[in-house]
Amino acid sequence: METADYKKAGWLALALVLLFVAGWEIYWRNQGFALSFNDDESLWAHTRKKIYNVAPGQPVIIGSSRVKFDIDQETWKKETGHQPVQLALVGTSPRPVLRDLANDPKFKGTLLVGVTEGLFFAADGSFMEERAAKRLAFYPRWSLSQQVSFHLNQVLESNLLFLDEERFSLNALLKRLPIESRPGVFVFPNFPLKMGYMKADRQEVFSDAFVADTAVQHGVQYVWRYLGMLGNKRGFSGDTLTNMMSSVKASVDKIRARGGTVIFLRMPSSNPAWAAEQQSYPRELYWDRLLKETGAPGIHFTDYPELSKYVCPDWSHLSPADTKPFTKDLIRIIEQKNHVTLRKTSATTKIQ
Repeated sequence: METADYKKAGWLALALVLLFVAGWEIYWRNQGFALSFNDDESLWAHTRKKIYNVAPGQPVIIGSSRVKFDIDQETWKKETGHQPVQLALVGTSPRPVLRDLANDPKFKGTLLVGVTEGLFFAADGSFMEERAAKRLAFYPRWSLSQQVSFHLNQVLESNLLFLDEERFSLNALLKRLPIESRPGVFVFPNFPLKMGYMKADRQEVFSDAFVADTAVQHGVQYVWRYLGMLGNKRGFSGDTLTNMMSSVKASVDKIRARGGTVIFLRMPSSNPAWAAEQQSYPRELYWDRLLKETGAPGIHFTDYPELSKYVCPDWSHLSPADTKPFTKDLIRIIEQKNHVTLRKTSATTKIQ
């Protein structure tokens, strides 16, 4: 074959690839989806590097999806002049990350810890810790080439919708095939594609389609039912719970000994999820005991009318419109409860 024929074949292949990519991108945009960033190990590691030399009004946030959805970072920045460092992981216990920060001698900041009891009090080494374990193992091995690749990907992800691996990759779409669980194989249910998206700062946001369409909301509620979130099985007790409390206390003590602060947050949930959570994790046996044994302050949404007035559309997370006033009130309550000032324009008093 002549060289010219190879060139023609190459140009034709390139044209077909570009045509397919453009068509794939246009298709998803026409479906009304918003740009979303991949919440992978590199983005978490990039965010993890920001935890040092933070201001009092710039807390590090760990937990699961509720603090990731409900604390609006833009509102926080407008109110305090600083943006939080969002390290929460969807569907994950924060205890491994808490231990990691406690064992980091350079971390001396303010730590907000979201407590969703079914995740927070999950067994050591369980599925609920898997995502945190992967990121904690990845962070110290994050190579220079991986960091360069991450920054290049960020530019591309800022402009191309189809690069969202969690929704539009081949593997993600294959997982949406209607395959039922069978003995020995658990098929994780899929959240609706139009449930929401994630910003570059790791802020999770419900989509306009979710807010407007009760069918999408019902799709999320179905997942909670499927996962047993509405069950009333009692959480761990006895020595297992005691060991968990002791481990958390040890982590809190390490951070406080360096001058840092730990504040626990119990974010809103709505019935029937809230009713089930009260049955499975009675406040006096879990939340109250957590605060008593660690000696750390805590903010429970039911203690404050301004935090408990919201109805979560999926029973577990606030709507985007509600996260803004909720975040403002949360900042004020943290200031009043701990006798501090988080706002950049005022005198910054370190939380004690």
